Amino acid sequence: MSFAAVLLVLLGVAFLLVRNRLNDGAVPRAHSLLVAGAPRTVLAIWAHPDDEITSAGTLAAMARDGAQVILIYLTRGEAARDTGYGREDLARIRSLEAQAAGTTLSAHAVEVFEWPDGGLSATDGEAVKDVLRKRIAHWKPSVLISFDERIGYYGHPDHVATGRWARELAQEENAIRRLYQATLPRALIRIALKLVAAFRDNYPSDPQAGLPAPTVAMPIARFATTKRRLLDVHASQAKVIADVQPGYDKLPAWLYYRLFDREYFALAVDR
Repeated sequence: MSFAAVLLVLLGVAFLLVRNRLNDGAVPRAHSLLVAGAPRTVLAIWAHPDDEITSAGTLAAMARDGAQVILIYLTRGEAARDTGYGREDLARIRSLEAQAAGTTLSAHAVEVFEWPDGGLSATDGEAVKDVLRKRIAHWKPSVLISFDERIGYYGHPDHVATGRWARELAQEENAIRRLYQATLPRALIRIALKLVAAFRDNYPSDPQAGLPAPTVAMPIARFATTKRRLLDVHASQAKVIADVQPGYDKLPAWLYYRLFDREYFALAVDR
């Protein structure tokens, strides 16, 4: 075997070792989160434009497989810091970025509401759920995707409120067959606590208070280019994205999303 061939083998082995360290191979992989025999409509409920980054590869995969994907954002994201924009300008820009995210993911529709960014935890939850009930009645999804209600991915109060309302709706609306909550395995949480300021500043020290354990992983490597384009769509949030996706701009998308080649979810409601 030539030196070049040996080098390629060693690089391949090193790549696999790193990828295995980053992921949890014990979490079963699925090729769809849809429910057999149920309507192929997925409603993803988020607090802010750009929150869908947590599940972008999965949403793109489901849209590619013929699902009707609906993105709902409860706020316009006007409270984000260090963007160079005032609140009203930022609300307008991020609403446009949300629409562009929908186009990038081949979503069927995007709906942006105007509850206060940074104020969801103090908002009348019943009023929010009343609006979401109407959207559920309109779109008739069988699957909801959102945050968890315990930590909201990394501790953002808006995420927590969004996750709580999504769970409550999934539990009361019989047409909702499944609720999936975006989450991470322990290996990625450990890395995030070292590299991601949002996790270092907000994530609880007690593991029992953190993210729910993943029950399913979606392979997303074939949507690497789509996920990379999605990051660029949210140009107003470039600093935040550089924090929560460390190194994404230093490696080609095909390589980055073969290292981070899965998105993880906890199945919170299953009928």
